[in-house]
Amino acid sequence: MRITVLGAGYMGSAMACVARRRGHDVHLWGTWLDDAMLDPCERGEPHPRLKQTLDGIVLFRAARLSEALGGAELVIHAVNSEGALPVMTRAADHLPDVPVLSVSKGLLESKSTGRMDRIDVVVSEHLGRAVRFVHAAGPAKAMEVARGVLTWMSFAGPARSAGRAPPAGDEVFCARALEGEGLVVSTSNDLAGAELCSALKNAYATGLGLWDGFVGADAHNARAAAFTQSIVEMRALVIAAGGRAETVYGPAGVGDLHVTAAAGRNRAFGERVGKGRPAREVAAEMLAAGELTEGYPAIATAWRFARERAVAPLPLLAALHAIAWEGAAVGPALQNFAAEWAASISTPAATSTDR
Repeated sequence: MRITVLGAGYMGSAMACVARRRGHDVHLWGTWLDDAMLDPCERGEPHPRLKQTLDGIVLFRAARLSEALGGAELVIHAVNSEGALPVMTRAADHLPDVPVLSVSKGLLESKSTGRMDRIDVVVSEHLGRAVRFVHAAGPAKAMEVARGVLTWMSFAGPARSAGRAPPAGDEVFCARALEGEGLVVSTSNDLAGAELCSALKNAYATGLGLWDGFVGADAHNARAAAFTQSIVEMRALVIAAGGRAETVYGPAGVGDLHVTAAAGRNRAFGERVGKGRPAREVAAEMLAAGELTEGYPAIATAWRFARERAVAPLPLLAALHAIAWEGAAVGPALQNFAAEWAASISTPAATSTDR
């Protein structure tokens, strides 16, 4: 099978490695921002981020998009959320009617409603036709995926009406093409829930990192409490998007939040902000170092998504937004969160009739 991967960064190149290990004919296309990734790879040197060579993978520069998509039977969309519309718009005239497995995480503004919505909805809206999106969710760090370390991903496609679609949807097709040799794939028809989990986990992982910066290494109890509250709030937001609660409790929600909060750029961003540094300054510093911090804009889009759908209360997300986007001091904001959260879960004081 020919598989074309759009985006030569961390995850795009990692998924290209997966596809190649499975014996597919793989095209890896780099955007106009990926030249630094492709330069050493074209010389047979290791990918500068994955630290391994892309043997057997055909590389394409930005100007060769139509050629890269030629004959594709499966497309993997691995461009970050900010680049999703520009790339898919350029690809529109060359994109075959095949499944598009997206590993991109985020929310975009719908031109028809003016509200934040899922990437698959907004891209299809801009292209003027339905795109066969399947979302790849779950705890999957690119370095480990590329090396074949045991990884559980969930491929989610749209819900299908009885009698109007084959029993095995595009998510099953994608799973059969890529699973094996360390990659375990389960499938779901909760596309809305999976996409929301992926978008939200970056925001909440940043919040968990705040405790490392504010308190220090011994903040295990606080992080665990915040982790649990993150799942509560993600569940409320997923349901508001038409997703299912069970998706939050699986690899797309609990699993991905765990791995993102344990290590990675979003946790590191939160830790630096937790030490009292302005979020905008930290984000700019990390971007200059080649570390895209998805959690910073994810907090803003998640907060807007919640307000547009009147989802409340969300005390943790409110604290994250206050710190990252409103300039609130970390200490008071976290104290306010703790007070609101504790009040919402505390057992009422016992009365004489309780004895």
